[in-house]
Amino acid sequence: MMKITTSEEMRQLDKAAQTRFGIPGLILMENAGVQSVRYIEERYGNLKDKNIAVVCGKGNNGGDGLVIARHLSNKGAYVSVYLLSNAKDISKDSKTNLEIIKNMKMPVYTGASNIQAGLKKADIIIDAIFGTGLKKDISDIYAKAIDLINRSEKPVMAVDIPSGIDSNNGQIKGCAVKADLTVTFCLPKIGHLTYPGAEYSGSLKIADISIPKSLVDESSIKTHLITKDSASEILPKRRPDAHKGDFGHLFIIAGSPGLTGAAVMAGLSALRIGTGLVTLGVPEGLNHIFETKITEAMTLPLPQTNEQTISPAAKNKILNFLKKADAVAIGPGLSQNRETAQLIRELIREIRIPMVIDADAINALSGHADILKKAKGQIVITPHPGELSRLINITADEINRDRIVIARKISQQYNIIVALKGANTVIAEPEGNVYINNTGNPGMASGGTGDVLTGMIAGLICQKVSPINAAIAGVFMHGLAGDIAAKEKGEAGLIAGDVIEKIPEAWKSVKVS
Repeated sequence: MMKITTSEEMRQLDKAAQTRFGIPGLILMENAGVQSVRYIEERYGNLKDKNIAVVCGKGNNGGDGLVIARHLSNKGAYVSVYLLSNAKDISKDSKTNLEIIKNMKMPVYTGASNIQAGLKKADIIIDAIFGTGLKKDISDIYAKAIDLINRSEKPVMAVDIPSGIDSNNGQIKGCAVKADLTVTFCLPKIGHLTYPGAEYSGSLKIADISIPKSLVDESSIKTHLITKDSASEILPKRRPDAHKGDFGHLFIIAGSPGLTGAAVMAGLSALRIGTGLVTLGVPEGLNHIFETKITEAMTLPLPQTNEQTISPAAKNKILNFLKKADAVAIGPGLSQNRETAQLIRELIREIRIPMVIDADAINALSGHADILKKAKGQIVITPHPGELSRLINITADEINRDRIVIARKISQQYNIIVALKGANTVIAEPEGNVYINNTGNPGMASGGTGDVLTGMIAGLICQKVSPINAAIAGVFMHGLAGDIAAKEKGEAGLIAGDVIEKIPEAWKSVKVS
């Protein structure tokens, strides 16, 4: 896993590098500039004779920009610097680099003078206005400069984070630069990986600026990026002499009239992720449909309500069957029938094996969230913001504004694992750790893909993967399968079945053996 920082956590790492290890701020600034130029060259090719505008603020982000300007000039580019403040107001290390720039006779314009004309003739624009420490909404000359940058339609590279993006949650502070390339330092920031910040960051590169690795390793940072290597370590190995019993038995409580597909997709995805046995617990009047739709899974017909949804009368039959199951998934296509919702609440109180709760099972808990605190089994919930909104009674907009904080809070409050779906899915565990996933694509915003994720996570739990690791690997593999499918079929026409079909390919690409 790669750690992801808040602005304060990054400030502390930067400070410790200087105070404990004696690395001067000027060296960190120089390294940031040098590494940025390396990625600019990698992205845009030979910089000789390119016209480049470097727009700088008064803080150390602007100082990084001044270093970049110097090195770009040395590579033969025509560089102009636009300093959006008086020279006397800039930071100490920035002043040192400004003096060097002036000694090199590079053009430096202060305030708003010439910026519009400079951006118009530029081939590339460097955004070095604000870094990760931005705390208030942008206004005045800074807002004007950002507007001009965005309207220029020129390639834009952002230093550390696009100016105007809150590095702690990815939200826009009034206005923000929309970059094609962002070079950040030491570690990614939360704002790079949460929306809209992820979109505004463009292609993200992480540069080593010589902050000691031991500082990062010993830090108490609790937010992490899920990587291919971390998913590979989680996925279970399969012995040559293995049999189906070694890979667990998943019971899925799902299905209602018009929603039989949700249960089938959860079952198929569980099988595709490697589960040994899958049984669908379904309304008895619909059992013939399931036996036709899915041949690789078994079914357990259950007593039903007048609306052909699973009835509270099924409770004992379900609890008895669960004695031979390793995990249970509850929710896909269950409907919001009141009697069925009552059954779900009773089951969650009594089930002792790990549960993955999704869709209508989450809706059944609306107004009854405290049931989660009384559960005897480990719980993973997989809501989208709308479902979580109904569960905890705040708006989906509030959730999306601070997905990491909300997911962590709910996980700790109810002692459950939360996989908050969306771009990018956030997974939180009660210990306070949060994991961000960046696989997946907009084509997966279609009916049924959430049911696929439910089956994948529950299927991994059946294979003796811990619930938190099952959520981490399941979410990563789900997105990866979607990415593989999108490459073949495009995003617009992607359906949940395409994702299921690509799970084995995703597995092969992550786990060689």
